[in-house]
Amino acid sequence: MRTRINYLRPRLFTLTAAGLLLSFSLTEKEQGDDRFYEFDIAKKGVMIDKATCYAWIPGNVTTIRSVIVHLHGCTREGDARQMMHDIQWKELARKYQSVLLAPKFISGGDSKACINWYVPANGSEPVFLDMLDSLAAISGRPEIKKVPWALWGHSGGSMWVTAMTGKYPERVAVAVAQSCGVDISDSAAAPGVPVLHHNGIRDICLMNARLFARGRKKGALWAHAVNPVVESAMDGHQVHDLRFLAVPWMDVCLKMRLPAKAGESVLRKMDTSGAWLGDTASREIAPAKKYRGDKLAACWFPDRTLAEKWVEYMSTGTATDHTPPPSPTHLTASYANNQVILRWNAHADLESGIKTFIIYRNGKVLKKLAYTVKTRYSKQTGYQRWNDGDQPAPVPAPEMTFADPGVTGTGTWRYEISTVNWFDVASKKSETLVLENGIIRY
Repeated sequence: MRTRINYLRPRLFTLTAAGLLLSFSLTEKEQGDDRFYEFDIAKKGVMIDKATCYAWIPGNVTTIRSVIVHLHGCTREGDARQMMHDIQWKELARKYQSVLLAPKFISGGDSKACINWYVPANGSEPVFLDMLDSLAAISGRPEIKKVPWALWGHSGGSMWVTAMTGKYPERVAVAVAQSCGVDISDSAAAPGVPVLHHNGIRDICLMNARLFARGRKKGALWAHAVNPVVESAMDGHQVHDLRFLAVPWMDVCLKMRLPAKAGESVLRKMDTSGAWLGDTASREIAPAKKYRGDKLAACWFPDRTLAEKWVEYMSTGTATDHTPPPSPTHLTASYANNQVILRWNAHADLESGIKTFIIYRNGKVLKKLAYTVKTRYSKQTGYQRWNDGDQPAPVPAPEMTFADPGVTGTGTWRYEISTVNWFDVASKKSETLVLENGIIRY
């Protein structure tokens, strides 16, 4: 069955959240069994305008386990809504039965006004908490108010993410700080939160190395990665293909830290028994127990796989995914006028998304689909890529469909499809769909 999108009419809600009476207009959409929510929260403190909450909840979830927050940078508030179409981040949320939430904080196009929101105490902290309370109420999932958070922030968003990690270390399971941040090394519990710091080699913000070093001196479970690809700098930062490292980082840490029972709030401590360390200069890595250098100056990784991905990323700006994506599902077809139209569903590869699909007919490759959308920093084209703020392109993702013309109504035609990730690793083929003498058989 193909994913359907039903647009529901906006509704005016008035509800009590965090002891306050809130009124706002809600847009709710059904995406198959998934749910998408969009609503505004009134500004607080010195914020210059209201904030908007964009949230996506996968349909296979009975009880929410965490809230995955993806926060834009200064003057990049337009990126927030696009994240609701990001197939890779949504797959991470689906795996961990979590909300994907993208707050939109307004700076009015003035980077100097970003401080009005990237400092949580200026108003965005209570606004964010109101977002969670409101989403819990309107979605009928009260556990959203208390479950752990996984935080990703870009530029000004990274300032906010690190500040919130320092204030709420008991709530933050894992964090990624992309270009910028604040010093939280003095926070009693923050060093126990695994944080991946990142900046580009010609980034306008190079403080992450310093922040990382201060935390590691105190034993913080932190790492620091540098993107060496100069050409990827677009808005002064170099996100490039950080998600090839950041999403696996979040994946491993969420697996280790989320409570075993969905809906609970107490995080588990990171299991450090299999930790690895890496030298930021030589990029040599070793198990933490066997590392011979200064352990409190080295990058910390929860396992060998992430350490190896870090080594590759530091050299090339990417981290290879060797595992195949999930196979496509729900392959259907229609046949008329000597043409077969195929439709299917496919989940993204968690580590590297979807680059394209291969169509097979009667056991042979019929077509490797070509997509033409390019991003601002990459010449590569594919089903869905991402831009310099890590926001997806195109939005929405293309329909999963293919037309095969010139198919006669006599004979037997067998179709399968496989998904290809961004490292050209193909999935196993889907189940076979058969067209026999003009009749479709499944």
